[in-house]
Amino acid sequence: METSHTARLHLELDLEFTNPGAVQAHALAWARDNAGENAQTLAGMVEQVGEGAESALMMLVEPSEVVAGIPGVQALGATMWVQGTEDESEEDEDAAGTDSTLADEDDFTLSTPHAHGSGALESEDGEEDEDSEDEWLEKIFSDGAKLPGLDLVRLGYDPEESNPDRRGSQLREATMLRGAINWAYVSLIDELFEDLSLLRESTESAAETQQIANLPPLHAASYGPLFAQQFLTVAIDLGSALATEFAAPSCVAQELALKLVLDQVEALESMLPNMALAQDWRGMAEDTLYEDLDHELLYDPAMDGISSSPLNESLGIADLNLSAWFTPFNGRAVNPYAADED
Repeated sequence: METSHTARLHLELDLEFTNPGAVQAHALAWARDNAGENAQTLAGMVEQVGEGAESALMMLVEPSEVVAGIPGVQALGATMWVQGTEDESEEDEDAAGTDSTLADEDDFTLSTPHAHGSGALESEDGEEDEDSEDEWLEKIFSDGAKLPGLDLVRLGYDPEESNPDRRGSQLREATMLRGAINWAYVSLIDELFEDLSLLRESTESAAETQQIANLPPLHAASYGPLFAQQFLTVAIDLGSALATEFAAPSCVAQELALKLVLDQVEALESMLPNMALAQDWRGMAEDTLYEDLDHELLYDPAMDGISSSPLNESLGIADLNLSAWFTPFNGRAVNPYAADED
């Protein structure tokens, strides 16, 4: 009788990725189906898919299945990796170095913030790229893993939902929203740096800025370089909180920064109609991410003067004077650079 023994099977398979986006899309679908109810597991799988088609393939392929249907032999272990060709690596590096910016919504063009890559939804000659929107949606979805401090429960996911289909839908929508918030946040920071540069050239350029101009117009005359530096500081701190453990904005200025982020998400949603966020995502996010929406009063012309109203304290309304925008709320902390009144 032949005795049991071990051997090593060497297999080298040459591949051509004819549609990397399709591989990643399939991997995303597989991840959603196989992650179960563990949002952290799904986030890790989504992050791996976002690393590229090769990483997505590594998740999909189980090398031990090569001998799974053959009697008399079983896989004891397996090692697998994907190695790209030198030419393909150079092409990837060239693509990663491509610089582009977000154009007007009417142009229906979308690009990754701070030159992480490029990906127009419509070509320069007006012809739509059928694959590009799907590729962007995959990237945005996977980028949700970059904000682990923003709990998916606060974005509409209910892990106690008894209907598995509804629970899965909530998980997808919340993960997509978190990815969109990440994209919107990075875009905001890029544009704030550009705004600061513009204001340093001319203090009268506030109306020409991309994001500072979206702050309450009542105080537009005060939006100079120093203000922009302070606002950028609390905006950067907002990102740190979203990436670690976000509770609520630390001050009025950070509330406004978060508002600009959500505004960016709305713009992104209009450019990517298939993003499939929850229908009431904005109201839900405002309910869970803010303690109150007092800062919205600054945008209402009818409420001009509300900042100095003696009734504010009795009504529980925050101090909305410009001088208090960087004052930390009770129990919160603000970066000392922004809080420095000098």
